[in-house]
Amino acid sequence: MNEFDDLESALAAELRRRSGEVLATAGLAGRARQRARVVRRRRAVAVPAALSLRGVPQTAPPADPPTGGTTQLVLDGLPSGAPPSIGWFEDARFHDPGGTTAGFPEMWTDVLQVDGGFLASKGDEIARLGPDGEVTDRRPGAGPVLSPDGVLAAYYDRDAGMLVAAQADGGGIRPGGRAVPDGQRLEPAGFLDTHRVVSNVATAAGALTGVRIDDLAPDAEMAAATPPWELALVSAVSPAAGLVTGPTSLADDACWAVYEADADEPLWETCAYALFRFSPDGHHLIGTTARPEAEAHSQVMVVDARTGELVHDYSGRHIYDAVFEDDDHLILDVRLEDGDDRLATLLRCDLDGGCELTRPVAGQDGVTYSLTRPRW
Repeated sequence: MNEFDDLESALAAELRRRSGEVLATAGLAGRARQRARVVRRRRAVAVPAALSLRGVPQTAPPADPPTGGTTQLVLDGLPSGAPPSIGWFEDARFHDPGGTTAGFPEMWTDVLQVDGGFLASKGDEIARLGPDGEVTDRRPGAGPVLSPDGVLAAYYDRDAGMLVAAQADGGGIRPGGRAVPDGQRLEPAGFLDTHRVVSNVATAAGALTGVRIDDLAPDAEMAAATPPWELALVSAVSPAAGLVTGPTSLADDACWAVYEADADEPLWETCAYALFRFSPDGHHLIGTTARPEAEAHSQVMVVDARTGELVHDYSGRHIYDAVFEDDDHLILDVRLEDGDDRLATLLRCDLDGGCELTRPVAGQDGVTYSLTRPRW
């Protein structure tokens, strides 16, 4: 058993108990579970070894404590603020700040709201959902990822053996794409710009073998390009800043690096934590450490994306997800320990560590919250 086996089992048990197996968390722990499945396949096929988007390789504990501001997450005395300005779930019901709600009859690990409904994934399956949360199309594959202008969605269609580009709202002309060689699979990581997609490449058995960039513009070259980054996989892409991040190896003690899109040398590296999500403007990154006994995360940090300097550290047991609400605020999905009880809510925290409640606090037998994937 490795730390992600433990994390996946504990989190699955918690979700079954709390949510009746209606909806899986789409958060950092959920992404860790999904990447853990990739890691387990890789271990069986290739090397001992990672957040997909859709999770993470194991990371070494920090060599030195982070320097910078720290907030210990405590709910007592926090003010109440507006609901999140990004989508969220209360149990299996989706909410957005515009007042849209939808009941989801089926579990999905990642949910992305688009015009006309939702795109979603779980395990090795992707789907398009209508505005009521009902599945309108599903197929084996990976993704989806959304272009920065919100027009295109890209996903890997395993049956077709293609990286597919289609209008995010499901309209327009017939989807196009790029062929994937026999014996390979793709996991799209994100758009670099309006047409270029970064994907992790794996064998049919799931062993990661590299990274590729596909230009999905109609007049672009059909052949995929190999980027110059020395990354074992890409965990996050920022089209706004032209940056990518990921682990530099598949080892248990992998370090993580940040590259400019056209550079062959990293801007910086860290062996203290794993890096998961960029802010909308690409100025900051969310990171976290992993612990074998943890059902979720106990520490989330925000760092400067170009320098690695710690901006702020948020600590508490347990943090299930962390998503940028905008350039200057995070929404944290927490279940904080209060004696024998767990207190669940969604917190809005600024980059100086000030936090407020965005949803009512629920006890252990109350509502379960989770977050959708951001559009950036």
